[in-house]
Formats: sequence, C-alpha cells, structure tokens
Amino acid sequence: MTGSTRSTAFGSLARHEALAYLRHPLFIVGVVLTVVVPLVLGPDEESSSLMDVIVPATTLGVFGLLVMSALVRRSDQANEAAGTVVVSERTRTLALASAVVVPFAAGLGFFVWAIWAYRSHPPQPFTMPFGGVGDAWVYAFLFALGTLSALGGPILGLVVGRWLHFRGASMLSAVAMILVTIVMQGLVEPLRYVRVFAPWTYFGGPAGIKGDPNRWLIYTGSPAWYCLYLLALCTLGVVVAALHDREQPRNGLAKLAAALGVVALGLGTLAMTTGVQHQQVNQLPSPSTTSG
Repeated sequence: MTGSTRSTAFGSLARHEALAYLRHPLFIVGVVLTVVVPLVLGPDEESSSLMDVIVPATTLGVFGLLVMSALVRRSDQANEAAGTVVVSERTRTLALASAVVVPFAAGLGFFVWAIWAYRSHPPQPFTMPFGGVGDAWVYAFLFALGTLSALGGPILGLVVGRWLHFRGASMLSAVAMILVTIVMQGLVEPLRYVRVFAPWTYFGGPAGIKGDPNRWLIYTGSPAWYCLYLLALCTLGVVVAALHDREQPRNGLAKLAAALGVVALGLGTLAMTTGVQHQQVNQLPSPSTTSG
C-alpha cells in the first residue's frame, strides 16, 4: 500500500469514526443535556457559569469515555468479521482518536456560552473571581474544566477500550474517574495543593471556613498551566492506546510515551507551583451567614 493510498484509507476511516461518534445515542443525549441544563438552570444567579463546568465534564467527558470504549469494541469486531487485516490496529486507533474532534467541538460550544454568560451575567462579588485573579483566570478555568474534559474523557475511553478487555471495564473506569474527582476536587483540604495532578479539579468554590461553611475560596495553582498539563495527558493517552498494537514496532512510541510522561509531570508541577500559591478567602461572607 503506497503512502497516498494509506493516507486516503486513514482519512476515510477517520471520517467514518467521527460520524459513528456523532451518531452514538449516548453522545446525542450528552449534547442535549449540555445544551438544556445550562439554559434551564443557568447561568447561576450567584456564580454565573463558573460552576456549570460540571455539566460538560459529565455529559461529554464521562459519557465520552463510555462512547469511545464502545466504538473501540465495534471497530475490533468489524475488523475480526472482515477475516483479513485490512487496516492495522494502530491505524484504527489513530482514526478513533481523530473522532474526538466531535465531542471537543461540543465542548467549545459550551465554552462560548460560558464566556457569554460570565460577561452578560457576572458572578456576585462574594463568589469568584476576587483578589489577584481576574478574567484570564476564569477563561482558563472554564476551558480546562468545561472544554478539555470533553477531549480527555473520550481519550481515556480509547485507552480503556484498547487495554482493558474484561466485561464492564468502561463502566468501572467511569466510576473510578468520578471517585477520583470527588476526592481531588478540593474538598479534602490536605490534598488541595497536589490536586492539580488529577485530570479534573476545581480551582475554587464555596468550600467554607470556620463560622461560614459556604464562604468562597480560591485554591492554589494555575488553571492556565493546568490546561497545558491536560493537553499533555491527552496526547499521552493517544500514544498509550496506539502502543497496544503488537504487530508494529513499538520502541519509538514507547520512547515518545516516556517523554510525554516527563512533559506532563513538568506541566503538572508548574500548574501546582505557579499562579495562586496561598489559598485565598473572599472577604465578603456568604449570604447564608449574613442572612443568619
């Protein structure tokens, strides 16, 4: 097969996988929820669109993990049914990876809405941002948690689909990701400084202080560097998924994966050690305290 033929075959397969992702019922449900929930419930009267990031993180990220795992299984079953290896596993993996443009586009749509909501319906002064952070911090916050989750979830699903073949692997992985997020979102105070190494975490919220359980805080770390850290993790995920193909040389990919791991570790360290370095407490009390 010539280079141009391989390129044509890959392009055709990539378009096929993107359409399969676009038509998957769980993705359609996720998009509908991503659109309906913010429109019905948000922007929030207090925090505008800042806390709505949990919606695409779930409907496009967690759902995306399940969608991509299903597409991997479908791709493998179709290849086995063909009887002969028409396209290598690595090529099929990369074609599946290219399909993440579909959920990522939906995540970008949420990002546009979230910025509009933030500008049109600004958060109340007792929420965030405050102190030394401003609009740029908010935009990085929204992009990392609302948009990149739509990219990271499906890529994690690609890794799970390639490497974990037991029944219920994708569902178990989704539950594990949710549990990790609960622990690392910032509510566990001893983990707040290192929480940025998790694939999803808040950078502030109504975590409370003594005497005011709903006081708004800004946690340590830089959401801008966190965005780059997440992109490194996504790239690493694609390489790790491609490494599963044992029929093609893997030394180059293994070295690339190691290098990306080092880069991700460095970016995660920068996300942790730059930006806000001392937890900030909003000087304004929460309404629950003032009303009490």
